[in-house]
Amino acid sequence: MALPNSTPLKVLILAMEYTPNVAGGVGTYVYELARGLARGGCKVTVVAYTPGEPAVLREPQLTVHMVPPSRGSLSQAAQLSLVGGIRLFNEDLLHHGRERIREEQPDLIHFHQWHTHRAARELGREAGVPVLGTSHYISEPAERWWGQTPDPEILEEERSFYDGTTPVISVSESMSELIRETYGLSASLLHTIHCGMDAGPFLQPSHTPEQYARLRATVATPKDPVVLYTGRLHPQKGITAIFAAAERVLAKRPEVRFLLAGGTDSRESTQMVQGLSQRYAHLRHRIKLLGKLPRRQLGLLHRISDLALVPSLYEPFGYTAIEAMASGLPLVATRSGGPAEIVEHEKTGMLVPVLPGEPGGPREVDIEALADAQLALLEDRERAKRMGQAGQQRVVELFGLPRMVAANRVVYQKLIDLPAHQRIEAPVARREVHS
Repeated sequence: MALPNSTPLKVLILAMEYTPNVAGGVGTYVYELARGLARGGCKVTVVAYTPGEPAVLREPQLTVHMVPPSRGSLSQAAQLSLVGGIRLFNEDLLHHGRERIREEQPDLIHFHQWHTHRAARELGREAGVPVLGTSHYISEPAERWWGQTPDPEILEEERSFYDGTTPVISVSESMSELIRETYGLSASLLHTIHCGMDAGPFLQPSHTPEQYARLRATVATPKDPVVLYTGRLHPQKGITAIFAAAERVLAKRPEVRFLLAGGTDSRESTQMVQGLSQRYAHLRHRIKLLGKLPRRQLGLLHRISDLALVPSLYEPFGYTAIEAMASGLPLVATRSGGPAEIVEHEKTGMLVPVLPGEPGGPREVDIEALADAQLALLEDRERAKRMGQAGQQRVVELFGLPRMVAANRVVYQKLIDLPAHQRIEAPVARREVHS
């Protein structure tokens, strides 16, 4: 039965990331969704991991409980096994989740990624409320596409997540296809809802033209085109391709500046960046590594740049793509995963191929195509401007926060309306795509 109109929908969200405390695509999604639900009249409680001190963040209709592991860091908790540490942290989530359920009596539990599925399902069984998961990425087979061997423990957790007992939202149609192909999850249990965001801060300049000009002068002369990448410096993100394509671009347009804003998150990633910096040392004055920056500062970089890159070998969705487009930047992205659904080729940006690579080896970005697409947009600034304007409109129409929130609420209500005995191991609805 639907909830009375006078009763706000109560949602408990469990996640390992919540921006800005733990930054990443999942954290951005949870942050945007929680705030969007609260603004729409829901009463939202978030319980999320933090590596720092415990904290409670409050906004109207929204309370966020940041919870550190009770046994030290995740890796220490399980003798350097990440999955083991996360399983132990799920016990902390159970404890805090039970307290929140006693206080708030939620109508539904929404967990994100496999990291929190154990606690969410147990809490759902105890409270007798429906449980829903959102899949933001999967490790198998995606990791093989950029040359990594998937962690067997992670694969075990993923198989448990997609075991057919819980409805799942995925963040792009390509992700839904990958989940069905890899884990055989029934289409009736799978919903595709594209990520969305509050585009307002990106659509409107936050500074004066003079202030932007002064900021731009710190990285380039007024006539030097600026190409921007924002995101993790990880093999999956096509960082090697950025350097290789930049060398080709600079051979024809030596005045171009490349800005890479992001940090590394593993020893492998750090070694990759160090190797690329040495290999392309002759370009060090044209390629600047800015490190990891707050989301607000990334918005400033968008405003002083001419072109954005999303050259991922695989990207489940791609918040960096819609953030750049919302800022009015034309985009050059790979035709792989979410960006292929976000970018309209030759209308809001350019899509370039991802190639199979050597037999048994990782995928490869088409370096020549990546360089050529950048050169084409840098040569035709009017065309690039039109693409940027079209991209802004596309974000507003298809990837705004209200659309994402409404689509999630449709799925919530269908689950709540189901009789309790039909919520587990039963299809909730035919698969729908909400763009």
